[in-house]
Amino acid sequence: MTVLLDTDLLPEADRADAVHATYDGQRPRRTVALGTRPVRHRVERLTLGAELHLLRTNGTALDIVRTPRQVRADAPEHVAIGWHRRGDAVVSSAGGDSVITVGELNCVDMTSPYRLSHRTAHDHDVLILTNQQAGVPVDVVRAAAPALRRSPVYDLVRRHLAGLHRAVAGLPAEHRPLTGQATAALVRALLTTAAESTAADDAMDAALQTRITLYVDAHLGDRDLTVERIAAAHAVSVRHLYNVWARAGHALTPAQWVVERRLQRAREQLLAAESRGVSIAALARRCGFADPSHFSRRFRQAFGVSPTEWRATATRDAAAH
Repeated sequence: MTVLLDTDLLPEADRADAVHATYDGQRPRRTVALGTRPVRHRVERLTLGAELHLLRTNGTALDIVRTPRQVRADAPEHVAIGWHRRGDAVVSSAGGDSVITVGELNCVDMTSPYRLSHRTAHDHDVLILTNQQAGVPVDVVRAAAPALRRSPVYDLVRRHLAGLHRAVAGLPAEHRPLTGQATAALVRALLTTAAESTAADDAMDAALQTRITLYVDAHLGDRDLTVERIAAAHAVSVRHLYNVWARAGHALTPAQWVVERRLQRAREQLLAAESRGVSIAALARRCGFADPSHFSRRFRQAFGVSPTEWRATATRDAAAH
């Protein structure tokens, strides 16, 4: 074990500079923004092989930042698997902000800029290794990062990382690379299975979206066609239905989309030859609108003309031809 930093051994006036120098001197490169004073930090490093090490950090609040410039300058690609032991922390990247939960694992893709914010005093272990050692490409790391808990080996890896520092610290130096190889294999299993679960979920979500659209089209005439009923018919929560719908890129909510589909269906039926003798009120009911007046208002808002005007214009056009 190598102690990279222990501010308790330094004069208070020198501690901030020592923290900056410690993080600036590591690879992959990162910088820090210190929080409130007084500054107190300790950083230990256990080497488990070439380009594979375990960092144990604890101290007062700070932000660890990897900038776009540092990403461009560093090689090879790295991934970090952290186990948070104490404190309030958030990691921010292109994928948004993620709260780091005490006792749980987190994954940071170090090929992209990020900010790890330790907002309070903290204890944190982080395993840093190259993507090559982990045996996974960047796209797998990015797919796995938000889905670690879906991996069937998540608890196994979490327990392993939680006890890794104590176990390795007691090993002779010549045995540590073997532990590093075993740890890298566990990380590979974690990332690969988490990424596969994400891909499977994406496929299920795509199928769910298709099933929802078919279901809505088949039940447009049902006045009780609510989002709750649609979700129940597909054995998902309303929240999950909304999330799937948003990820598919729909500008409208599911409830708004149902109304739009009803209006589109009504417009088509107003032009259909078999509907010429059917009243507008009856057509509205067929398309799920209980109130003909409400239907007429929504139709005009959507298409700029009333249902009567739309039918009359279409009839005149047909006669002219």
